[in-house]
Formats: sequence, C-alpha cells, structure tokens
Amino acid sequence: MTRHLIDHPRAAPSERLMRFLRLERAAMPGQPSKILMLRLQRRRGDRLKAYARIARGVSA
Repeated sequence: MTRHLIDHPRAAPSERLMRFLRLERAAMPGQPSKILMLRLQRRRGDRLKAYARIARGVSA
C-alpha cells in the first residue's frame, strides 16, 4: 500500500530557491521604512482634514 501524500518527508528547499528568496527580501522595504510610510500617510490624512475644516470656516 502506498503512503499518503502528507506522510512523505518534505524535501529541503533548493539552493536556487534560497538565493531567489534572499534577493526578493532584500529588494523589499524594511520594517522601519514601512513604519515611516504609514506615519506619512496618516499625516497626509490629518492635513486634509485640517484644510477641509478651514475651507468650511470652522475654527479649532
């Protein structure tokens, strides 16, 4: 009787795949960069709210 698919041992990832993943991860922005981008996006939203409030004539 043959073994079930999940009963077979997993093959180790090839060296080529590991090099590819290393290059792809190096090309992506790091965690500090992502935090800064999110912070800038939030500021942009706050700025838009302030401009809309000023345009309506509402003072803070």
